[in-house]
Amino acid sequence: MGARSLLESLRLVEGTEEDAEMVLGLMTRMAEDPEGTVRTELMEQVPHIAIYCHDNSHLFSSNPARTYVLPTVVKYLTDCNNQVRKTSQAALLVLLEQELIHIDDVEAQVCPVILDLAQADSVDDFRTEAVALMSKLAPLVGKDITERIFLPRFAELCTDALFHVRKVCAANFGDMCTVVGQENTEKYLLPKFYYLCEDGVWGVRKACAECFMQVSCACSQDVRRTELAQLF
Repeated sequence: MGARSLLESLRLVEGTEEDAEMVLGLMTRMAEDPEGTVRTELMEQVPHIAIYCHDNSHLFSSNPARTYVLPTVVKYLTDCNNQVRKTSQAALLVLLEQELIHIDDVEAQVCPVILDLAQADSVDDFRTEAVALMSKLAPLVGKDITERIFLPRFAELCTDALFHVRKVCAANFGDMCTVVGQENTEKYLLPKFYYLCEDGVWGVRKACAECFMQVSCACSQDVRRTELAQLF
């Protein structure tokens, strides 16, 4: 109930930065709660709190989204509770879609965590979620960050030992191609796509077939005719 009441508390103390920051400080402390349901509830409130802070920026001398909201979301991306992680991923996408956080803050705070989650020695679920999150973030953060930060790791994960990871890569392959453009697609991603199309697990090959059109649209006419048509 405390987590659910944070937004209302912010509205009730409207008027001074000190009071508003006291409520945001409570949010930060509640983020340490040992109960997973409390952390999930808190994360469900985060986008609403961020919208309030954005609409009432005159109350704050600093950027509360950068100082309070985003660090809490980032912390939960590596939470031990699956539901908490999923809720934090959804919250992060809302924050970006609504332009409540700056791209620079995403690069500084979010991207390093996602790359850590995508390491070859990380937990299987973390790698799978990292691929999906990279793919969803790519259109929101744009070509530059995707090309510099996500593309090399995404390409590596296409040959991951775990088929769940390869399947998520295949399912999101077209979206990644669309963001990084023709040159990067043909140079870095197509060799991985050919590899995934020959995967021993039929679910991975099915995912490739489903995104085939989108991948081909990111390639030149010549590559479509001489390579992709035959592969299809």
